[in-house]
Amino acid sequence: MAEFIVRPISRDITTEVRSTRLSPRYGHPVYQETARGTGPCRECLRAFVVGRDERVLFTYTPFNGELGIPQPGPVFIHAEACVGHFGLGYPDGLRGIPMAVQPYYAGGVIGSPIRLPPDKEELLLAALIGDPLVQFAHLRHAEAGCFVARVERAAG
Repeated sequence: MAEFIVRPISRDITTEVRSTRLSPRYGHPVYQETARGTGPCRECLRAFVVGRDERVLFTYTPFNGELGIPQPGPVFIHAEACVGHFGLGYPDGLRGIPMAVQPYYAGGVIGSPIRLPPDKEELLLAALIGDPLVQFAHLRHAEAGCFVARVERAAG
């Protein structure tokens, strides 16, 4: 099975959002609130602590010219800088959050979202990203449908 990397929103983008208080690319003002849901944060890929963590909501597109349609949507990050996720495999911070994976194929063909079964996330993602026809995939919140992170093959 293929090894994979789950890539959060980049530190450059989250730093920009926190400092300008505007959504990148769109310029919409951000909204800050105390967490009312578990999230996750799109930088550290950990669930928010409801009633305690401050989070920022902004409009984000996970595409940078890869597809004709940018597909913007709402995402949350911690209001204060956090340690971004880095590493191979499925992030522990996403366990317990209902997730789906959406594959993207050559030529801009978008596959249907597939719900990730709890405790079998690695198996499904490794099999999907191991398919040579899949260029990359997106993790999405299975209930809200919003972008969480990008999944790519690990180098080597």
